[in-house]
Amino acid sequence: MRRVAFRITAEDREAVLDALLPLLPAGVREDDDGLISSVAGSLPDRAVLEAAAGGALADYAERDVPADWRERRALFGGGSVVVSDRLAIRSPYDPPPADGVIDVVVERRGSAFGSGSHPTTQMCIALMLPLEPAGGAADLGCGIGVLAIAAAKLGWAPVLACDIEPESVAAAHVAAAFNGVEVEVTRCDVRQGGPPAPTVLANLVRPLLLEVAVGMTEVPHRLIISGLEGDEPDEVVPAFERRGLVETRRRTGNNWSAIELIDSRR
Repeated sequence: MRRVAFRITAEDREAVLDALLPLLPAGVREDDDGLISSVAGSLPDRAVLEAAAGGALADYAERDVPADWRERRALFGGGSVVVSDRLAIRSPYDPPPADGVIDVVVERRGSAFGSGSHPTTQMCIALMLPLEPAGGAADLGCGIGVLAIAAAKLGWAPVLACDIEPESVAAAHVAAAFNGVEVEVTRCDVRQGGPPAPTVLANLVRPLLLEVAVGMTEVPHRLIISGLEGDEPDEVVPAFERRGLVETRRRTGNNWSAIELIDSRR
């Protein structure tokens, strides 16, 4: 097996990844410090990747790695993520957290927004932790269900989750059962509206968030959005303000943002 790693500037990230992903069939992982990596039995040469990227890839490195992902995990990091010393997100292969830390166990996959590996998921949870759960919560575009499971363990009920991908719906069902929480998971297109709840969690990309702002059939009391890069909040927050929601808190890091908005009419 071979591993390639590199960095992309924030302003070039989307365009460069669009060009590189067809050449990296195993997908990519983005670490918390912004290092992007991919592992496969066969990888294109550096010249091929940089030609597709349209220029040099910073901090480029390539090396042979073990075929066993557990050995690769030991080499390049992994393990649980602990948010605000209160909630851990880990795989079943990681040891449990310290006593008193809420334990969310999922099969984490790379840097997908819903996996817990990505800063956006962690920042959403950081915004959830100080809240007093009141009523139900809905996780739009739930992925494997990390936010929904966290909401259930923190005390929201009922917890609803939805995703357009059947594989994600199935994975979220399995993860909720494994964690011993009740989460109703359905398939839906968040652009057409998702399950309503007093608290709505939407860790999505900018285009989807803009469509959610327009298409939501019921304005929640509280909305936590994430998946926003750079200055994207400057466009997305006003879209929700037009629905009567106002920003109350924001978390930022690694060029990402998560934002809490409250219905100003209540």
